Amino acid sequence: MTQTTVTAKRLTIQIRLEPGCLGPDGKSHIETFCAAATRIFAAIEPERVHWVLLPRHDKQLPEQTFFLGDRKLSEEQAAQLMSRLGLDLATLQERSDAMLALLVERYFKTL
Repeated sequence: MTQTTVTAKRLTIQIRLEPGCLGPDGKSHIETFCAAATRIFAAIEPERVHWVLLPRHDKQLPEQTFFLGDRKLSEEQAAQLMSRLGLDLATLQERSDAMLALLVERYFKTL
């Protein structure tokens, strides 16, 4: 399998985080937090998933969006793709939620 094929099969999961999750001063820290969290998330299923964590300044945007290349996928399509790649999307989402909770907790300890 070539690198191009592996990259083409990677699901991109875009997670938008509310600045308020970092407390009342979250707006001033959310950009840095998202950049650091994206680097940490890169270690979660790196051959099959590409993580992008962004601030959620517009509440009309969804918390999670899924992509295969430039193509936007529904959650059902993302789950089917993950299943073909040997992963369960719900389990992956649970892992990402737990990791985010841990990172937010660590953030508060640094204040």
